[in-house]
Amino acid sequence: MAEVEEQEEGAEESKGGGAGKILLILGGINTLGLLGLAAFVVLRGGDAPMSPEQGMEAAEMQAAADRPGGAEGQPGPMMELGTLVVNLREPTGDRYLKTKIQLELDSEETRAEVESRLSQIRYQITMLLSGQRVADVQGPESMEALRKAMIRRVNASLSKGRVVGVWPDEWIVQ
Repeated sequence: MAEVEEQEEGAEESKGGGAGKILLILGGINTLGLLGLAAFVVLRGGDAPMSPEQGMEAAEMQAAADRPGGAEGQPGPMMELGTLVVNLREPTGDRYLKTKIQLELDSEETRAEVESRLSQIRYQITMLLSGQRVADVQGPESMEALRKAMIRRVNASLSKGRVVGVWPDEWIVQ
C-alpha cells in the first residue's frame, strides 16, 4: 500500500512540473521581449514616440529643407501638366478621376527636359492614377501618397533635372 501512495505522489509531482516549465518558458519570452524593447529605445536615442501631428510636421520641415530655396526659399519654377481624366480600377468601371496638375521643378533648366518628355510624363502619371481605386484617391493621406508616387515616377523619366513637387489644382472623383 505504501508503494501505491508513493507512485501517486510521484505522478502528481510530474504533472505539476509541466505547468512549472510552461511558466518558466513564458517568463523567458517576456524577459526577452522587454530586453528587445529596451534595446530599441536605447538605439533609437531614447526619443519619445512622435504623435502623427509631430510626424507630419517633421516631414513637412524636411520637405521644405529639401526644396531648392531651402525652408525659407521661394518655390521652384512651376509647369502646368494639364488636365488628366482617368478611369479608376473599380469593378463597375464607371468611376473616374479628373485632375489638373502643376509640376514644381528644381530649376529653369529642367523645364526644357520636362517639355521634351511631356508625353512620357503624362503617360507615367496616367498609368499610376488609373491603377487606383476610389478609396485610394480620396482623403489627405491617400492624396499625399499619390503625390509622392507621382514625383518618383516623373523623376524616373528625367535624366538631368528633377521635379520637387506635384501640386494638383483640381481633384475630382466621380
